[in-house]
Amino acid sequence: MNTLQELWRFRSYILGSVGRDFNLRYKGSVLGASLVFLLPAFQIAVYVLIFGSLMKGRLPGNPTLHGYSIYLCCGILFWNFFAELLQRSQNLYLENANLLKKAAFPRSALSIVSFASVSINLFLALAVLMLFLLFTDAMPGWQILGLIPIWLFMAILALSLGLCIAILQVFFRDFGALTAIGLQTLFWSTPIVYPIDILPVWLLPWLQLNPMFGPVSTAQALMLGTPLPAPQTWASTAVVAILAAAFAMRLYRQHQADLMDNL
Repeated sequence: MNTLQELWRFRSYILGSVGRDFNLRYKGSVLGASLVFLLPAFQIAVYVLIFGSLMKGRLPGNPTLHGYSIYLCCGILFWNFFAELLQRSQNLYLENANLLKKAAFPRSALSIVSFASVSINLFLALAVLMLFLLFTDAMPGWQILGLIPIWLFMAILALSLGLCIAILQVFFRDFGALTAIGLQTLFWSTPIVYPIDILPVWLLPWLQLNPMFGPVSTAQALMLGTPLPAPQTWASTAVVAILAAAFAMRLYRQHQADLMDNL
């Protein structure tokens, strides 16, 4: 409750920071804020053209023309959300060192700003994808609301891992490079580019240890209107998020003074 009250007190800072982040991203651009829609629209158009029309990509059990394109776009949009939020979170302390040393405010406000900024990008990209689904008569039904808890779970996972790395990176700068390697490993062990059905049966339990496996595959199933994956695919997501959050809090409490000194 104390943390929530502190965040409410600093709501002007949080909203202002999110607005500044959005404006700075497109400052000096001729097209301006229209790039918010043009970039995901171009990305989706490329995937649909190359994988749907030219390469004739098809999902097993889904004979529709754009089934694989929707599968790919959905997976990449949610992956980009997770990866961007994780990368921004891991640099929170280093990039805001001067602010942390000079001002007294809740440290969680920095995470809220990152979460809000990256979420805006995801929602705008999903809006473009929805327009494509509407245009191709592939719009899913009410089950699309299931994307909301997926978005929140992925945010918790990214923020938990990101805060762990952010604290460790203050003392050991090598964690930045290791994070990039870890993200590449997670990407290719997550069913984004390839469908689950083409994998050998013995490999599936190992891939389900990937904490991104459950959220991404569930989002793709909701978008395509196919059966949802088994609940146990979310087990690694929950375990990793809880352990990472607990580890980050313990690290911060034990090394708070040393953290400020190293910054």
